[in-house]
Amino acid sequence: MSRNLLASAIGVAAIAIAAFIFNPSPSNEAAAGPKLTGQMQNFVLTERLRERPDLYWSDGDGNKVRLADFAGKVVLFNYWASWCAPCQRELPGMDRIQAKMAGENFTVVALNIDRGGKPVALRNAKRLALKHLSLNLDPEQRTTRTIGLRAMPTTYLFDRQGRLLGLMEGGAEWDTPEAIALINYFIDHPNHAESLKPARS
Repeated sequence: MSRNLLASAIGVAAIAIAAFIFNPSPSNEAAAGPKLTGQMQNFVLTERLRERPDLYWSDGDGNKVRLADFAGKVVLFNYWASWCAPCQRELPGMDRIQAKMAGENFTVVALNIDRGGKPVALRNAKRLALKHLSLNLDPEQRTTRTIGLRAMPTTYLFDRQGRLLGLMEGGAEWDTPEAIALINYFIDHPNHAESLKPARS
């Protein structure tokens, strides 16, 4: 190979490498997933694509609510109870992030599982001065069996189609920059779940 041809080949290769580094494709970027920093390092990303679970519960007026009702939004889905100290610590942050980010792209569903139902949950919500979270109740704990809840608190993140993106077992501050960055990643990458492996049958 002549020097000119070799130099040309090296030049073409250099341009291709530079283009890949500085202009990564959106699909590769999405497949890489979010950067998990701070407390969000404990967030476990799901590895397999699963259909939306059939979760349903009651609102403060006794109306039936389903996860499917939030189609089109990324949902931060949190379990809490009055007897769970870490739940009490993280709920005010959940309330603040709902106030800051809730809208057509995102919402928080904080689901209370106290056996005492509405009176207990409402008393606790008032004590914590929660102003932006809706009252959601599952005193029979049906959803915990459907979803396979193992620890309290646990927070799940679902995509716009209700597919599980990941979860965190244990308390966290959900209005920190790293938590907001995690949520915004999935708002900005609605097709992230498509890069996952299909769930085993």
